[in-house]
Amino acid sequence: MQLLSSLVAALCLQQVTSFTATTPSRRIMARSFDLKATFTSLMDDVLIGDTTITTNVVTMLTKVRGTEKMDEYLKEMLPSSKNLSWWTRLPGLTRYSRRARQRRLLDLLELSTPTPTSESTVENDTDESKDRRTRRSLFILLQNMANNPESGDISSMLTLAKKDAKVGTLSPEEMIKRTPPGLETPKYEVLSTKKGFEVRQYEKFSVCSVTMNEIKSSGSDNESATKLTNPQLPGASSFGALAGYLFGKNGENKAMKMTTPVLSEGEGANRKMSFVLPSDYWQDPENKAPKPLADSSVKVSSVEEAVRAVMAFPGLGRKSDVSARAEKLRELLKTDR
Repeated sequence: MQLLSSLVAALCLQQVTSFTATTPSRRIMARSFDLKATFTSLMDDVLIGDTTITTNVVTMLTKVRGTEKMDEYLKEMLPSSKNLSWWTRLPGLTRYSRRARQRRLLDLLELSTPTPTSESTVENDTDESKDRRTRRSLFILLQNMANNPESGDISSMLTLAKKDAKVGTLSPEEMIKRTPPGLETPKYEVLSTKKGFEVRQYEKFSVCSVTMNEIKSSGSDNESATKLTNPQLPGASSFGALAGYLFGKNGENKAMKMTTPVLSEGEGANRKMSFVLPSDYWQDPENKAPKPLADSSVKVSSVEEAVRAVMAFPGLGRKSDVSARAEKLRELLKTDR
């Protein structure tokens, strides 16, 4: 608990010094700034849109990422629906009620938490695996709130999420706006803008990749997948192996910056997942990028320049959603000829 106490002390001190004249006096009087504060109480500052507190919470969670401590802290931050009465769903209450804000958080996580897609995974889906997915979604939500201060409070984010669920596509401008700042992405030039999609000329870039049927059941790949991801989710082992390589589990023990997007192609055992490498390695990646460990299935390669049609859409990238969007894009391309 020493780590948690240190964080709470730091956040409490930060909170004392960061209050402004616009902070409701009721909150200043109600809060007790001492080591008895927990992540549960700090979460309320996150839910009202306090970016400073959110950023500090994300920083600490990142430091313990992949450990039991991270799960412990996220569990403390998640409210229980059992403690939330029916009235917490009434509109207009989030400004005054902590429980109403907690209800909005649970509603948002329900919308944003992925579900298993294959029949075998659904059959083996346990309460614990569902909880792990929820905690992971909470961490991603916190990152988004910290990186996008304009996103507002939890009520604003829930409204946006519900809107996204009804909207067919996103404009490229909106997609760029929602991308966390500082993440590198392959460079491209927009050749033409069509109804529902863009045609882009992409420059050469590099990726690290793994194929499902090449993932090893032991060694560094398996260790990374166990620590960094939920093993019940499709593609978890691939994601874990790639994240392990990017975070420093490579021949040089060198951690690299995260990038966007995550690429996926193929089906079943032949499905390949790729992370874009930082631009330092876009030229001659086989020689410049850190070598994967000998027992890892991660491979480094170049992606040559190409013209690509791109459709952006909100929500989760479930297999069924991606398939439907891909078919829609093919139809648009046919009618555009």
